[in-house]
Amino acid sequence: MSTLRERLGDLAGSAPVPPPDPDLWDRARRYHRRRRVGTAAVAAACVLAVVALVGLDSWQRSPSIEPAAPGTDPALPARFWEPSPWLPGNDGEPTGPLAGLMETERKTFLSSGDGVVGVSATTGEYRFLDLPDDAHEAIQGHALSPDGTKVAYWLTGETSGTPQTGGGQSLPVVGVGVWDSETGELIRHVAETEHGLAPDELLWADRNRLVVRWAHWRVGDDAPTRDQGGAYDRVGLRVWQVGDPKGPVGLGVSAFMDSTNGAGQLLLSGGKRPVLDLETAERTGPQVKRKPLLHISALSPDGTAIAYPRGNRNPGRLVVATASGVSDPLVEDKVWAAVGWVDDDTVAFVTRDADLDPISATIESISLSTGERTELIEAGTFQPLPGNLATDLLAVEPRDFAEPASPWNPRIVGGLLGSAVLVALMWLWGWRRSVRP
Repeated sequence: MSTLRERLGDLAGSAPVPPPDPDLWDRARRYHRRRRVGTAAVAAACVLAVVALVGLDSWQRSPSIEPAAPGTDPALPARFWEPSPWLPGNDGEPTGPLAGLMETERKTFLSSGDGVVGVSATTGEYRFLDLPDDAHEAIQGHALSPDGTKVAYWLTGETSGTPQTGGGQSLPVVGVGVWDSETGELIRHVAETEHGLAPDELLWADRNRLVVRWAHWRVGDDAPTRDQGGAYDRVGLRVWQVGDPKGPVGLGVSAFMDSTNGAGQLLLSGGKRPVLDLETAERTGPQVKRKPLLHISALSPDGTAIAYPRGNRNPGRLVVATASGVSDPLVEDKVWAAVGWVDDDTVAFVTRDADLDPISATIESISLSTGERTELIEAGTFQPLPGNLATDLLAVEPRDFAEPASPWNPRIVGGLLGSAVLVALMWLWGWRRSVRP
């Protein structure tokens, strides 16, 4: 064994030794330099791609609308846009007077749900309203005051017993809140309820009085199936002078609301005397012989005339009913609803082009004395209903606001960023393996 080891040693010692490579050191340095430069270039390109994507996303999310100058008078927009589900919220900060409310889906990076977008009446900016304890009721969940300065909505909270959440809403309703868009102040009224409220109607009678209607659920979610679905209401319509600690007071009227003139008079659906005056608690108005179609009629400022689309089905022909009878059709087109009165002589109404997908709505006005028609607002998919439009602003010429921001889907942005980094790392790994001294 020792002989073999010695022999192998002799062979190794007698092997020819290659001459040293004089360029070996320089080639090694060049090799490491190329790798460092390549790595730095890829890292810089990756950083630039990330910065570009983040910058573009921030630019997309930033409003393209200049802040309103102090003292800017509010107005309705000449066009309503489809809101993006990725719009930012207002974080509870005041927005100033609002022109309209748009119930729509709200999405975040990890979830989606119900939301309400407020359209600024001074800048045209669109933002989701972050309203404290919003129950996000799907049907008449929010109501905008006629001047656009207050938003009423249903409050969620704790009930004294087991809450009822199977009656159409996922969050129990316990009262009503009013958020001031100019100050950010929130005024609450919470009702004593064992299982929660079944919200029904929410509408402003004027700038400071809110009319509501709710019922109390009889049982909670833990009651037997045979007992589910029942609610009771012994009061009917209630009126609340916002801020009055007594809360909403019963009117002794069980009829449903159709609309309001914003001056303390309610138009009730159906009945021969459909106008309810909140000051006198008297029912007046012309005798309207029609089916009780909700939310398609408009009561004049003095409460003596009602504009509505006449016919057995909606849409119909626009007419005006007064104490002396019903007028001849003012508009023969397919009118879907009367929105409100611009003044004592002018009615605003909605027409929709059913041939378009989605259906596109237009708000127009017509003078009763001259028959002159004027296109006011390109409403698009926005459906003007009682409670989602600042009707006082119909008397102001609509303003051309800039198109609101339309943010990208942050999930796509995040995916693009991750893909850019991953591709850069894979390319760098392959390049480093391929580089040779």
